[in-house]
Amino acid sequence: MKKLFILLFVLGVSLPSFAGLKEKHVIGTWSYKVETDQETLAGTMKFVKEDGKLTGKIISGEGESLSLNNVEIRDNNVLYFEVTPDYNVLKISVTIDSKKYEGTVDVGDMQVPVTGEKIE
Repeated sequence: MKKLFILLFVLGVSLPSFAGLKEKHVIGTWSYKVETDQETLAGTMKFVKEDGKLTGKIISGEGESLSLNNVEIRDNNVLYFEVTPDYNVLKISVTIDSKKYEGTVDVGDMQVPVTGEKIE
């Protein structure tokens, strides 16, 4: 009985750590690479927690900085956020697997792939 109690205690403590993507996993700097028909776009994204919410910015390869909006962690390790360059809303949805991710950028009438990884 004592061994069963110890096993249940260990499982109770360790299982929440495997419960999926958490804010602490997202916070930091990530690279990105977007493949389009015309060119490859690359840069970094920095996620921070301000006023109890995830937020951040994208810094393009040319040095342009854009704020991230509506940052949220969804089921199945999906991170969703939006960027608004030139009055267009880009909806980005990526699935994070440890320190790498892949997903799509919804550009209105089409979706383009995006990949990247966390920069230590």
